[in-house]
Amino acid sequence: MAALSTVSVRPSTLMCPNSTAASSTSVRSGYPDWVLLNKTARISADRNATTASCRTRDGQAVAVSFWLADPPNISHFSVHCPGIEDEDFADPPPFFIESGTRDGPPYPESGYYAFVIAAEGAFVLFCVTLDGSDHHFVYSARGHPTGKKKNKPSLHVLPDPKPAVEAFESQQFGILPLGDDEHYAVAFLEYRWDSRGNAWVYRAYVFSSETKAWRRSRDVLLRLSESDRILFDRHATSKRIAVGATSLGWVDLLRGIILLSNIFDDERPVITYIPLPATKVCITDKHGYPHYAPEYFCDVVCCDDLIKFVEVDFEDPDYRANGKAWKATTWNWKVSWDDWRKVRTIDVADISVDPRYSALLFPHLLSDDNKQELELKNLFYLNPTLSVCGDDDFLYMLAKVDEGDDIAWVAAVDMKNAALHALVPVSTNESNAIPMYYACAFPKYYINNITSDMGNPVEKDKSDKLQQGGANSNDYGGNLQKKRRKKKQARVVDHRVERPFLLYFIGCVFVAIIVKVLCHLS
Repeated sequence: MAALSTVSVRPSTLMCPNSTAASSTSVRSGYPDWVLLNKTARISADRNATTASCRTRDGQAVAVSFWLADPPNISHFSVHCPGIEDEDFADPPPFFIESGTRDGPPYPESGYYAFVIAAEGAFVLFCVTLDGSDHHFVYSARGHPTGKKKNKPSLHVLPDPKPAVEAFESQQFGILPLGDDEHYAVAFLEYRWDSRGNAWVYRAYVFSSETKAWRRSRDVLLRLSESDRILFDRHATSKRIAVGATSLGWVDLLRGIILLSNIFDDERPVITYIPLPATKVCITDKHGYPHYAPEYFCDVVCCDDLIKFVEVDFEDPDYRANGKAWKATTWNWKVSWDDWRKVRTIDVADISVDPRYSALLFPHLLSDDNKQELELKNLFYLNPTLSVCGDDDFLYMLAKVDEGDDIAWVAAVDMKNAALHALVPVSTNESNAIPMYYACAFPKYYINNITSDMGNPVEKDKSDKLQQGGANSNDYGGNLQKKRRKKKQARVVDHRVERPFLLYFIGCVFVAIIVKVLCHLS
């Protein structure tokens, strides 16, 4: 009998890409073809062969590293800002849900943290917040095509558009790889309602890594039917997806996808609206507002030009299982199709489970005394997602015994064969995002030569190395570091000033006592 997928798998930690948890890997580089990446970064000075670094516009050094494992394990990324000490770290930000006005959690007043915004192809776009100031970076697994760091991972600052654009602050960025996988484009949308034309007016702002500049497209109208407009008027983007080579989609998991095509043609961009399947489950009230976060029930991913949508229909959405029934349904869509095409539906009652899962993991959740079989409906579920591999028919869901547990299990369900394929433990108390993870394929773009030093993969970040040379090397850390140094210097000066005055005061008192005693004796 084959071994269970969970037996040899450790809870997700800072793992080397060559660890046993990442046994099914890309032939090209020894890394997974795709990963479920925790959206919230760890603050750590640990480094490995994936590490890349650069500087913010203020001169602060930033290094990012990835710790990868095959799904359903959760992969992680870590960020290190040398020179910012442990006492300056931000408190963990509260949980945030993507379908708000921005992707990131509320800013702390001091310290730093980081979170993923988007990932496509070889690229990961993420934000680092330093003392309330946003800094956006693009990480490339493919790296530099030439030079001393040829084929090594690279990190680049995404500049702000000039002049400033208010829509930039919402961080609703999509990233689109260019044909050679060495360059990329980042885009966001600005829109307004045109009452005269009875239509929404869009314009796209696109940054190219080739030109290193932002450009703005001409205005383009989006006219909708009355039924589509009712849905669209409440559209709130929760994620962005690349569709084919020249299109980006802004996804609202309740109301559909805004598709920007011809993204590189400033004169002829095209905006279209793609409603989600009409038969999808309704989790909104009579006014169209959601009772629950849609990320708990559904997800959209795209593989090349194939958009995949999944939704879980719980018998009781208030409980999301815990003994209640549920069904999961998947659909596919392509630009050349007129409508969504249903792929399949599975019922939780029909999913086969290896009995050894029950004995090893959940003996108290067995269906009854006579059956040594785990009933999946006895778990609590959230965050369904699909892989970004086109031929993968697996559904990944976060499962807990109780909703408040810090320990969860990522369940991989083979939808084609209606079977539980793997069940992997993961801690949820270090993630501040809903959903917790992001499906992305950047690891398969690593080049072979970055794995040559994997024998000793983890080393501490040598902050002095990052401080030597380069722009602003004499003013390392920019204004952020200056402020921190001044505060510390002020405390040191205060102590130095206080001590002489204290000694002087004690001496004066002592002299006064001696004088008084001598006068009394005389």
